[in-house]
Formats: sequence, structure tokens, C-alpha cells
Amino acid sequence: MYLSARRSFRTLATAAALACAMGGAQAQEKAQIADVMKAALSVSAAQEVNVRRYDVPPGWATPKHYHTGHMFLYVVEGTGTMETEGQTRTARSGEVLHQLPEKTMVMRNASASERLKFVVFQVGATGAPMVVVVKPQ
Repeated sequence: MYLSARRSFRTLATAAALACAMGGAQAQEKAQIADVMKAALSVSAAQEVNVRRYDVPPGWATPKHYHTGHMFLYVVEGTGTMETEGQTRTARSGEVLHQLPEKTMVMRNASASERLKFVVFQVGATGAPMVVVVKPQ
């Protein structure tokens, strides 16, 4: 009888702990999930993903350059502009810009007073440089 009572107590204690844990999980605030971008990629050779975080000052701009793979730029804070082949695209916090491989571009912080924070995700050939600066002619 003593062993049976001990087992019953353990079972009861385990059930109580589980109920408390489940009650705490039910009280947890739900995560807010939002799709930012979805794009199909055709992959035929060895590929790698590079992810870089940038925090740039007001008025900052890159030199003219291109990316060797598909580049996705997610703006965390601020506003950025991307100039590609005579077109200017703007992205604000929470927005994404997609740049095709080997398309020459310049990225700028659109603000003269606020920082721009963004993350670049690039999918490209394994071992290829992420960025190639275009030399003036």
C-alpha cells in the first residue's frame, strides 16, 4: 500500500506540474507573424546564402556595384533607396527590395538626419564574391 500511495502521489504531482505548465503556455501572448516576401528560385549549381547586417549613417551611399547572386535587402529601420539602370526604388522599415544578379546598383540612406539599418540576404554561387565594385570608365 505504501508503494501504491507513493506512485499515486508522483502521478498526481506530475499531472499538477503539467497542468501548471500548460496553463502558463496558454497565457503566453501569441506571436505575430507576417510574410515579408516569397519568391521562387531556380537552383542548378552549388549555392550558398550570405547574410549581412548594415547600420549606416545619414547621407551614406555605396559605390556603384553589383551582386553575384539574388540579393534581398530587408529594411529594419529608416528609409533606403536603390538606383538600378535609371530606376530608383525606395524601401521603408519592414519592406524588402530584390535585386537580380549582376545588375549594377547604388544603395543610399535616403535620410540626411536618420540612420538606416538593413539586412542583406544573398543566394549565389558557392565561393563567388558577394559584391563586385564597378570601376569608373
